Amino acid sequence: MSLFQNWDRFFSPLYIPSYTAWPVACWLLFKPSEWKDVEIVLLILIILFLVFAGTVETNSDEKKHRLFGYLYLSAGLLISIAGLCYWLV
Repeated sequence: MSLFQNWDRFFSPLYIPSYTAWPVACWLLFKPSEWKDVEIVLLILIILFLVFAGTVETNSDEKKHRLFGYLYLSAGLLISIAGLCYWLV
C-alpha cells in the first residue's frame, strides 16, 4: 500500500483543532510571564477557530463529528473564560 492510500487514516481534518489550537492555548494559559498584545490576539484567534470548527462540525450528520463539534465549542468557551480571568487578574 502506498502512503497516500493510508493518508486518511493518519490525518483527519476533524482532529486539526486538537493538534493546533489546544496546545497553543494551554501554552498561553500556563506560561509564567505576562501577556503581550500579540499573545492576546493569538488567544482570540484560537477561540474563534475553535468556535468555527465546532459550529461546522455540529452541522454534520455523523455522531463522531457532532461529538467533536460540541467538544470544540466547549473548549472554546472554557478557554475564553480562563483567558479572560487570567488577563483581568
